[in-house]
Amino acid sequence: MKHDSFEIAMLIKEIYASTIEIVNQNLKGSSLTHQQTMVIKLIAHKGKITISELCKEMSLAKGTISGIVSRLETADYVKKVKYDNDKRNTYVEFSNRGYEYAKNFRNEINKSFDKVFENFTDEEVKKTKKDLIELRDKLKGDNKNE
Repeated sequence: MKHDSFEIAMLIKEIYASTIEIVNQNLKGSSLTHQQTMVIKLIAHKGKITISELCKEMSLAKGTISGIVSRLETADYVKKVKYDNDKRNTYVEFSNRGYEYAKNFRNEINKSFDKVFENFTDEEVKKTKKDLIELRDKLKGDNKNE
């Protein structure tokens, strides 16, 4: 069983690396990295997001996320905002340039992520998603599906 566990972990790592490579190839014309693209996509989905939420969503350390956000802020894609009603959190949201970029680049971003599963049937995508959600939940200790 332990041997299988190691193989599964290595397969997950290999799949992640392959996914990143496919996305990077599709975004080659963009000036953004895969991780910067993920931040843009998450902001587009949520409207605004905290650094902590980005860390959780992307499974990256706060220092890594802060660096990604700083580079996006320097390039004028995002801005950090503190709200009077929530002084404890700093939110990341689009600048005007970032909003226009995301709006125009949305199709390219989606195509790059869709390319990862282009050889899958709809049923295979659904099964893969279901299995990965189950794996994630079990790793987090959420066994309510059992």
